[in-house]
Amino acid sequence: MATSDFNKETTDFNKNLLDAGFEALNTISTQTAVAVDQILAASPAVPEEGKNVVTTCVKESQTTLVNFKKFLEAGLQLDVTSTDASAKSLEALEIFSNESFGQAAVLKNEAQTFIEAATKLLPNDAKAVVTFWNDTFNFGFDAFQSYVNDNFALAKKVTTDAFSFAPASLAIASK
Repeated sequence: MATSDFNKETTDFNKNLLDAGFEALNTISTQTAVAVDQILAASPAVPEEGKNVVTTCVKESQTTLVNFKKFLEAGLQLDVTSTDASAKSLEALEIFSNESFGQAAVLKNEAQTFIEAATKLLPNDAKAVVTFWNDTFNFGFDAFQSYVNDNFALAKKVTTDAFSFAPASLAIASK
């Protein structure tokens, strides 16, 4: 069997495996969403804000599944022998990261709405503690997001520098 045929068959097998696995996960995720909606509808003691948080988390987990599948599919499309494979791989990872951070922002906003509603009846001293912990968590997440974004910027610079250096070093080595 030729190497290109083997590579194509391996890639096709991995794509089919990926599709089958994500189809199963999507089915489970959809059934979970329906079950959660039914349970929440039958639970009058759960406040609307709490129901919204749970529903948003379930929807965002489904979105994460779709985004992760796109990321893996992009990885399977890469020609790992090309000179720009590492840059394209980095680009796919950055897109997935940005989509994930976008989903986290949705969850943070929904959690903030829930916290505001849940702390209405608390004394001001207790509200301050809840606000402090929420702000601390969000600051930590924002710092992590900034750190990841800075690392992507550095990785792009290193990749670009390596590509600009590689042809020159190959020319010297071939002499």
